[in-house]
Amino acid sequence: MANVKIKPGLPEQESEEKRLAGRKVWRAVAVLGIFCLITSCFILLFFLMRKAFFSENPHFKLSRLEIINGSYWKGKEKLLCYRTGIAPGDNVFNINYFNLRKKIEKIPGIEKAEVVRILPDKLQIRIVERIPRAVLYSPGGELVVDEKGVIIPRLESAIHGPLPVITQTPGSGVLRPGDKVDSLLPSIDLIMVTLRNYPDIAIECIQPGNEDSLKFYMRYRRGKGYWVIIPLKNRGLPYLLSALQTAIIHAHWKRLNVSSFNLLYDGRVVLN
Repeated sequence: MANVKIKPGLPEQESEEKRLAGRKVWRAVAVLGIFCLITSCFILLFFLMRKAFFSENPHFKLSRLEIINGSYWKGKEKLLCYRTGIAPGDNVFNINYFNLRKKIEKIPGIEKAEVVRILPDKLQIRIVERIPRAVLYSPGGELVVDEKGVIIPRLESAIHGPLPVITQTPGSGVLRPGDKVDSLLPSIDLIMVTLRNYPDIAIECIQPGNEDSLKFYMRYRRGKGYWVIIPLKNRGLPYLLSALQTAIIHAHWKRLNVSSFNLLYDGRVVLN
């Protein structure tokens, strides 16, 4: 039979290793606890200092608000404060600038806004206003619309000069400021194309009939007025307006007594 040698002291070594491992665990737990305690103290100290030096510091109470880049809203700081809930004396560090910007951009006549804090006690609000492109229903109507189809109260818009009138809003129901009305977009597109590319054509009135056509009244080079009807689906507006302009020039050259142009027949112009 083979002799088996048993090394002495193995149980004692295993017990010592377990004790050492337990000490390492408790040491790590203690270090972690101390770290958490120190971190909590720093966080608490930070909030106490922030409260003392910033959010409750009387030097940072709002005393001035300035609107820049505005037209209608320029100089109407008190009205904007009323509409957004800003109050003199609010601490500039306690104002939620994201929420404030969203409140400002919900005003129908304002497209974009940026809020800048200028220490110690000033807010600067940069705004981009919506530009009215047409007035609804009648020349003295209370609602105007921008090039994206957003409805704006006339009294809160920056209107410079006369605007074309859109007499109907097909299928839109009751319109409210701030609504985006897609059924107005064909009329707005027509106005924008003439403003950008056909300055000789001045549209005064648009009567949207249905989804297939638009009827509008225009003046050519601030002279004689004409009624025009165009399709909306078959041809692009630049092509139709080019054909219309050519037809008007031809009628002037021929001295024809024309009062209307019909472009519904596949791009051909019918004079009446």
